[in-house]
Amino acid sequence: MQLLLMLVGKTKNSVYSREIDEYRRRLNRYFTCDIKEIKEGKPGKRETPAAFCRRQGSYLLGEFQKPAGLKLLLDERGKSMTSRELAAFLERLMTGGQQRLVFFCGGPFGYDPSLREAADHLISLSPMTFPHELARLLLFEQLYRAMTIIKNEPYHY
Repeated sequence: MQLLLMLVGKTKNSVYSREIDEYRRRLNRYFTCDIKEIKEGKPGKRETPAAFCRRQGSYLLGEFQKPAGLKLLLDERGKSMTSRELAAFLERLMTGGQQRLVFFCGGPFGYDPSLREAADHLISLSPMTFPHELARLLLFEQLYRAMTIIKNEPYHY
C-alpha cells in the first residue's frame, strides 16, 4: 500500500519539519509514504477567510482529485477516533485491497466545502482546533502509531 499526504503550504516550523521527516522515515518501513505540498494562496487584503476558501476551492479540489486512491480529508467535522480505532480503520482498508490512501490536510484558512463532498472519509484529529503545521505532525505521528499497533510493536502502550 502507498500513502500520499497532500499538504497545503510548506511546513515552516523547523521543529515540526524535523519531526515530520522522522515519522515519515519510520512510516517508510511499512509502505511508501509520499508528500505533496500544494501551493498555498494568500487572501486579499479585504478578503474574508470564507471568501478566500471559496476562491481557492476549485484549485484545491482539482489537486485533491488528481491522484488515484481513497480520499481521506482531515476535517473538524470528521469521525473522531482513538489511536486503536484509527489502527483498526487503516487495517480494514489495507486488508480490503486499497492500493493508495490519499490524506489531505488544509492550510491555515481551511478549505471550501467542495473538498468535503469529494472525500471518501472525513477524519478529525481532535474536537480542538490546531495550527495546520501541528495538525500535520499529529497526523504523521498517529499514522506511525497506528502501524505499530497493527504490527504489535512496542510504541503504543
